[in-house]
Amino acid sequence: MAGPRWLPWLCLALLGSAAFNLDAGSTLLKDGAKGSLFGFSVALHRQLSPEPASWLLVGAPLAPALPSQAANRTGGLFACPLTPELSDCWRVPIDEGVDLQRESKENQWLGVSVKSQGAGGKIVTCAHLYEARNRVRQPLETRDVIGRCFVLSQDLRVRDELDGGEWKFCEGRPQGHDRFGFCQQGLAAAFSPDQHYILFGAPGTYNWKGNLRVELLNQSSLDPLRYDDGPYEAGGEKDQDPSLIPVPANSYLGFSVDSGAGLTRRQELSFVSGAPRANHTGAVLILRRDSAQRLVPEAVLRGEQLTSAFGYALAVLDLNSDGWMDLVVGAPHFFERKEEIGGAAYVYINPAGHWDAAAPLRLNGTRGSMFGIALGAAGDLNQDGFEDLAVGAPFDGAGKVYIYHGSNLGIVAKPAQVLDGEGVGVTAFGYALSGGLDVDGNLYPDLLVGSLSDTVVLYRARPVVHVSRNVSLVPPNIDLEQSNCQHQEGVCVDIRACFSYTASPASYSPRLVLEYVFDADTERRRLGHAPRVAFLGRRPSDPEHQLSDTVELPRQHARACVKATFQLQDSIRDKLRPIAVTLAYGIQGAGAARHSRGATRHNRGATRHSRGATLPPLSPVLSPQQPSSQRTEVHFLKQGCGDDKICQSNLQLHFQFCARLGDADFVPLPRGEDGTAIFAMSDQKDVALEIHVTNLPSDPAEPQRDGDDAHEAVLTATFPEELPYSAVRPYDGRAPSDKPVVCLANQNGSQVECELGNPLKRGAQVRFYLILSTLGITLQTTDLAVELALSTISEQPGLEPVVARARVVIELPLSVTGVAVPPRLFFGGVVRGESAVRRESQVGSAVRFEVTVSNRGQSLKTLGSAFLTLQWPHEISNGKWLLYPLQLELAAAPGPRASCSPAANPLLLALEPPGDTELTEAPAAGSWRVPAPAERKKNVTLDCAQGTARCLAFRCPLHSFERAAVLTARGRLWNSTFLEEFLAVTSVELIVRASVSVTSSIKNLVLKDASTQIPVTIYLDPGVAVAGGVPWWVILLAVLAGILVLALLVFILWKLGFFRRARYAPPAVPQYHAVKIPREERQQYREEKMGTIQRKEWAVNWSEASDGHVTPSSA
Repeated sequence: MAGPRWLPWLCLALLGSAAFNLDAGSTLLKDGAKGSLFGFSVALHRQLSPEPASWLLVGAPLAPALPSQAANRTGGLFACPLTPELSDCWRVPIDEGVDLQRESKENQWLGVSVKSQGAGGKIVTCAHLYEARNRVRQPLETRDVIGRCFVLSQDLRVRDELDGGEWKFCEGRPQGHDRFGFCQQGLAAAFSPDQHYILFGAPGTYNWKGNLRVELLNQSSLDPLRYDDGPYEAGGEKDQDPSLIPVPANSYLGFSVDSGAGLTRRQELSFVSGAPRANHTGAVLILRRDSAQRLVPEAVLRGEQLTSAFGYALAVLDLNSDGWMDLVVGAPHFFERKEEIGGAAYVYINPAGHWDAAAPLRLNGTRGSMFGIALGAAGDLNQDGFEDLAVGAPFDGAGKVYIYHGSNLGIVAKPAQVLDGEGVGVTAFGYALSGGLDVDGNLYPDLLVGSLSDTVVLYRARPVVHVSRNVSLVPPNIDLEQSNCQHQEGVCVDIRACFSYTASPASYSPRLVLEYVFDADTERRRLGHAPRVAFLGRRPSDPEHQLSDTVELPRQHARACVKATFQLQDSIRDKLRPIAVTLAYGIQGAGAARHSRGATRHNRGATRHSRGATLPPLSPVLSPQQPSSQRTEVHFLKQGCGDDKICQSNLQLHFQFCARLGDADFVPLPRGEDGTAIFAMSDQKDVALEIHVTNLPSDPAEPQRDGDDAHEAVLTATFPEELPYSAVRPYDGRAPSDKPVVCLANQNGSQVECELGNPLKRGAQVRFYLILSTLGITLQTTDLAVELALSTISEQPGLEPVVARARVVIELPLSVTGVAVPPRLFFGGVVRGESAVRRESQVGSAVRFEVTVSNRGQSLKTLGSAFLTLQWPHEISNGKWLLYPLQLELAAAPGPRASCSPAANPLLLALEPPGDTELTEAPAAGSWRVPAPAERKKNVTLDCAQGTARCLAFRCPLHSFERAAVLTARGRLWNSTFLEEFLAVTSVELIVRASVSVTSSIKNLVLKDASTQIPVTIYLDPGVAVAGGVPWWVILLAVLAGILVLALLVFILWKLGFFRRARYAPPAVPQYHAVKIPREERQQYREEKMGTIQRKEWAVNWSEASDGHVTPSSA
């Protein structure tokens, strides 16, 4: 099915500078004889009389010789008419005879250079290897390669007095290579712009130092100012002094030549010549004439790189139209390996004649392209008032020619157009260039391109038109509540577009037909969204969002208008962003098919055009300085956007990772020290990302600043491969929601778009969970990153994506517990040195530690190697034994018992059965004293972690460990150390520590409850008598001394009468007889006699004997 008609024109509108007004689709190709180097030099020429004609002049320096030239290859000049024929060029009849006694034309390279003065002007072509001979076939025969040039009239004939081949100024001069014997005149030749002078380069003069000669072209002129004007030479026409030339030998001055008025002084003619081997870098000389017929250097421009051939080609032109001629210098051998540059062209914008201040702009070619080997002043190709430049690069692929436009700033560094030899089937394309002359009669200069493949190509310039257009939309604002379509329900917008054009020159005024296309919602469709409009009355081949048609412009400045209407689609979502309508247009017929070399050869047998025939006119092209499209917008009437009708939202995003077990509520994941959420793989739980989006004013004091409705508020979440999207859940599933959040995910769940509201109203909040799948998390996963991006078509600058990060850890559910049996120990007995201890029982109280490691998760075989480390406090800081290790046994099912390192029982004591737990031996006499309770300290803690003890680290591998492992460690208190160091301590707490470590390639392993400590409390044994520390004879003497002191004290007290009693006279005690009263009568008697009790000075106690008698006694 054929594509829409609008597509070629829309593409044409987007081509820009890729193809401008040199028409690559209607080229003229001309072929020459194979191997003749047809196209080595080229020139455009227009003949005005005797009849108008345009010619393509082509030099072929290796063309076969004419029969009358007595040679094989002499070269020649060919003229090609402007016809579609490939091989209708004819040889210009010059240099047809030969005088073998004076000359040789074999390999003279006639056509090495060719130049034209332009319309109605003369032509010059040269043979720089023309050989002058003397004394032929004699012993002193000489052959001098002096070169010669031919000047022809405009009709390519020898008509004037100075026409012909007698332009050989080196003839008759001193020969030899150090003078004029290898002059090689004509390697380069040119005419001055005022048409008065002809320039010849002679690079072989003066030992290849080179020379430039300027001669008056018409010496018969009656102008008195031109009488006896010249000739001029760089070395002096009369002086012939090589020292006047400011370049060394082998510089090749004259390799390229040109001239211009306004190089050093306004309106004054200057001459330019290149010396590409000067100082091995190359140089360019700007010279002026003096009265001594010399060309005096005014400025010397030097190359920047060795062997770059700076000065190989020249072009003098005014790029910025300031009246000062600018200069372009080619350096085809310039290269930079790193930047892959091959060839350069230096553009010097004339600084008002002060060339010492000129800083060139370097245009670079591609590697190996020899960019800059040919330069051409192309004239004003686009008629914008600035001259343009053509640069050849014959080895850039099949060869290319780069077109650069001039401007008021000098030159536009980006090529306006690139002509490719591949498109016309020509190789080494761009070796020679000639431009600046209109040969097809449309007042635009054309360009002739030569090659080294015996083919030349003419590119004709197309006229440039400037189209003015104006687009208006009615109504300017869309009211979705008001239907305004004429013949149906809906909202419609009318478009009106008006066109006109101008061109240069003003006489160019053809009828133009423009193809135009209206295209709506281009940007939305580029993003994959559906268009919001449909054009009414469109062509069947047009899509609904486009309308294409043509409009005719009869002449310059004539205006023509067109109309179109589009209707809005039903239920559009985007009600905030304006609908953009783009008008693209192009000239009908401007996209003609490209001209291929095969097609040209196929038409070879077409009817020959006569010399006076004219080519069909080319269609114009749109100016690239004006865009060939126009964009216009129609806006919606906005609601909820404040008084300024600009919706300035303030979406804020808050998020956190959450998890839950079973049907419980989601709770935030714990965070590390850096605030990053931590996700533990050991717990099989649901993981979610809690999203909280608000649209509140940023400043409650100024609510009008922002917080307007957020149209098409969307959250886009991008998930890693390990944590894809699973589902969306409301924040509170028990509370009903009128508008639940809808999320659409891609196929693999790596990205999801959640619609938050259209619009999300001012003051609104949205909260929900994004449920994530953890099935993709592996042992190698270390972190998770979810990119969250809020977007809205309302205005909110700085709405950048954020990243929610979580660190993944693999929690090993290992638990370590321990117990000491017994938990309390006692010390006592006697002190023994280490050498005196031979058996386990001689050490001290026995203790057994049982350490259990439990694994509630998967087997450690898949994760790494686990080790149980027991920190055993074996000595105190002074090196004395503390807790002596006797035996360690590790049982880890399944599998055999494992051994720990280092080995226990370093003193190799004799072990007793594990069931024997007797504390100590019976105490013996010794020099120990039991401190009083007031002298004892409360308690002491011995712990390696606190630095109060030294530990042995027993490392026990947990091979084949799956569910549980038990380490049993037996030891004994070193009784002597406690008697010596801790006798004055109420209690000693001894700490044994156990921990589990895992060695694994997995970096994010985390152990939970992987350590424990086991305390043991130690007391002085209260049931064991500890021998005093004083000798027996000291005790005996102390007892005897005590008895003696006591006896002496008693004697002194006796002497002082301390023991003598005081004697008093006994008082008169009445005597009476006691009468026994029976027991049963005593109570009655006591009651009868009871009265006032008075204190007696004496008292009598009665006591009843067992026999019933009562005996009185005094108190």
